[in-house]
Amino acid sequence: MDDVLARFGSAQREFGARVNAVAEDQWSARTPDTEWSVADLVEHLIEEHRWAAALVHGQDLESAGKVVEGSRSLPVDGGVGANLAQEWDEAAAASAEAFTAPGALDRDVELSRGATPVRRYAEEMVFDLTVHAWDLGQAIGYGDPLPDDLVSASYSEVAELGDMSGSGHFKPPVDVPGDASTLDKLVAATGRHPR
Repeated sequence: MDDVLARFGSAQREFGARVNAVAEDQWSARTPDTEWSVADLVEHLIEEHRWAAALVHGQDLESAGKVVEGSRSLPVDGGVGANLAQEWDEAAAASAEAFTAPGALDRDVELSRGATPVRRYAEEMVFDLTVHAWDLGQAIGYGDPLPDDLVSASYSEVAELGDMSGSGHFKPPVDVPGDASTLDKLVAATGRHPR
């Protein structure tokens, strides 16, 4: 199997394991991504993977947007999301099917920034899944570590980009010691405080 697809599948499994470990009273808990509760974080990844499935299958932004809009669930009331784990599983399966379809990694996908190689899009999804798996694990007290290969690949992405706070999606990097773990360096690079 292609290395990118192997990491993508692993990252989905890691995030999914944490989603399926959320206790009913944890959906409203805060996450290290301070603007989001656990439910907000999971909904963000659900929507992201719904978009991915439509876009990688070749739909343009407008058509994909209609698909995503039509698949949205009712708003979560009070952060309690009994069906969010099932919605995640369905969205993850759809995006995995799209990315692993024959020839998918050889195509381009239409993103808001323009045409992007699907392989590059998959690498970005691995980064997002890995960082948010850490967020979710911290929020719910999930004890299993993230695989080293996911952390290393995601940190390589961040190291190439440098300070990402100018994008508006991340806070400024947090200082960590030079001998910090790769995971702590990854987390710090995204403006989060390692714990």
